[in-house]
Amino acid sequence: MTASVLQNQIKYNEDKLRSLQLGGHVGFDTLPDQLVTRSVDAGFVFNILCIGETGIGKSTLMDSLFNTTFESNPVPHSLPGVKLKSHTYELHEGTVKLKLTLVDTIGYGDQVNKDDSFKAIVDYIDAQFEVYLQEELKIKRNIATYHDTRIHACLYFICPTGYGLKSIDLVCMKKLDSKVNIIPIIAKADTISKPELEKFKAKIMNELVSNGVRIYRFPTDDETVADVNSS
Repeated sequence: MTASVLQNQIKYNEDKLRSLQLGGHVGFDTLPDQLVTRSVDAGFVFNILCIGETGIGKSTLMDSLFNTTFESNPVPHSLPGVKLKSHTYELHEGTVKLKLTLVDTIGYGDQVNKDDSFKAIVDYIDAQFEVYLQEELKIKRNIATYHDTRIHACLYFICPTGYGLKSIDLVCMKKLDSKVNIIPIIAKADTISKPELEKFKAKIMNELVSNGVRIYRFPTDDETVADVNSS
């Protein structure tokens, strides 16, 4: 009698257990796919700072990189100082969502006295760090949904003079190399012959090294792109 009651109790407990029907294979080998899926669903954020003189081709390069016509208004060369203006765009390519912020340096290099041209840029970058820090220090914070405005990459446009870097270039990049990833770009490089371009590039790299300016080094651990990135 006791055994029968015990068996009934076990059967009752088994009936109460919930069962989950798996729709497919479950294992730790699917973790990379899960991470990719979660990242794609959440979308990506990328903030680019473009530094260069007026009319050097910053907007044209951004349009070409993302195959999109971004907002761009003509800027005069007579501005009294440097101003930074940011625009945020929602881009979609297939299933990938990208929140792209482009920050332009309006009036950079147009003044007669260029000693303080970098100051507005440094102040802007520091302000983004401060905003993010204040968000992290909150008791109730939500970093997952917070729009991070810190600069991920700084594209520094160099005039294709063929004579090397200007003093404003060296001063500005030196002030920024500890704050952002600087990627020097020779603007309008198609106006220079290939041999001259190679010499100009080598001269720029030598000047950066001799002046202790640190620029972003593309990764070379991926064998498929190691040769390209190391050149």
